[in-house]
Amino acid sequence: MEPFSFILLELAVIIGMASIGRGLALRFNQASVLGELMIGVLLGNIAYWLGNPLATVIMHLDDAQKLLEEVWRSGSSINDAALHVFNGNELAEGGISQELISIIVGPHAMDTLLMTMTLWLFSNLGVILLLFMIGLENSVTDMIKVGTRSLLVSIIGVVAPFSLGFIASSWFLPDASTPAHLFIGATLSATSVGITARVLKDLNRFKSKEARVILGAAVIDDILGLIILAIVIGIVSTGSVQIADVSQILLLSIGFIALVLLYGEKSVGWLVSKFYQVFSKIQVKLLFPLALAFLMAAFTNFIGLASIVGAFAAGLIVNDEHFGDSKKRSQHCDENGRFDYSPTTQELINPIESLFAPVFFVLMGMQVNLKTFLETQTIWLAVMFTVVAIIGKLLSGLAAGKGVNRFVIGVGMIPRGEVGLIFASIGKGLGVIGDDVFSAIVIMVIITTLITPIVLKWSIDRSMVKKI
Repeated sequence: MEPFSFILLELAVIIGMASIGRGLALRFNQASVLGELMIGVLLGNIAYWLGNPLATVIMHLDDAQKLLEEVWRSGSSINDAALHVFNGNELAEGGISQELISIIVGPHAMDTLLMTMTLWLFSNLGVILLLFMIGLENSVTDMIKVGTRSLLVSIIGVVAPFSLGFIASSWFLPDASTPAHLFIGATLSATSVGITARVLKDLNRFKSKEARVILGAAVIDDILGLIILAIVIGIVSTGSVQIADVSQILLLSIGFIALVLLYGEKSVGWLVSKFYQVFSKIQVKLLFPLALAFLMAAFTNFIGLASIVGAFAAGLIVNDEHFGDSKKRSQHCDENGRFDYSPTTQELINPIESLFAPVFFVLMGMQVNLKTFLETQTIWLAVMFTVVAIIGKLLSGLAAGKGVNRFVIGVGMIPRGEVGLIFASIGKGLGVIGDDVFSAIVIMVIITTLITPIVLKWSIDRSMVKKI
């Protein structure tokens, strides 16, 4: 059988299981990302316990990646490369090293590595498209109009959990490196308001003052979080906290965002007008935004920032007005008087994102080893991360000022969702955080995502009763 057949089978299983997880989560009124994550945890651990080679490589994906990189870099054998990558315990009989080597040099090594590479590629593509879609849901104009309240809420909502996370990590993980503490703080500073927005919409509170403050703060929160992530990645790459390097990354981040805010939309509008001369409208609305997202993601990675920063920025500067559409859905009568509906860019790209993004969350779930949940260290870390995550965002609500329900705003900023998982996956991929910390972060993401709809609905209902 050709290796591509195994890849097709793999994708069928992953996408099918993701659909099942999403469906179950929505059935119980939970965020779809939770279903995809949990089905990944279940699928990965069952396959790992059964000794499936692909599940084993994925469970130890960061170790396998380091081993293969050492082989390609040095040209040495697998066994020699393992001596430079793993410590004594890992090299011992029955350790991670021996397990991975037996798979990589085994009879089905090519099939396993190709399937692993496919999942890794689709996962990275999914997260790029996900951040691009989040950018499309906002705009430069939205960022400018968010106001002082949203700005203060977002600043406190990033600084408080980041600082608390760094302090708590330094206390509970004294042997960890400074970059590890910074990465944990950055992960806790993330916010995913998709769940909050859904609850506000269901309760018909989407146009309330609290909703506007939360959504406005979320836009700035995304930018601040991505800048922090870019800075932390720069610190990790240098191996230490270098003021010059941090300053360079900070200036690059601010400079890039400033250029996007000042000239991004105008540049896109000019480019779209040129593309119209070659392609049809639908082609331009689909192909041009995708090409721009990939180009900006590659560019930001080239200058030392995270690629998701570029993807998010690309989404910010693309809007349907560039294609001659209004802010609402483009619909009009054609020359024959027939009703013509033109889908928005977001509607065109959404099916593609819906195909690849779940692969990222399932893959994240498959890297969570349930055995680590039995370790006291992981449980304590999960409790600590969760408490810090909740307190840090509740503090942000205090900055909203008078005239609004500050508790509702604080609760609305709590869920970490896909953004927290993205930050954690980058840290794990760089080797900054270990399996126990990664598992603890996943628990934190699950808890904050689960409790937010419940507490938010209760707090809104309570405030409405008081008004009556």
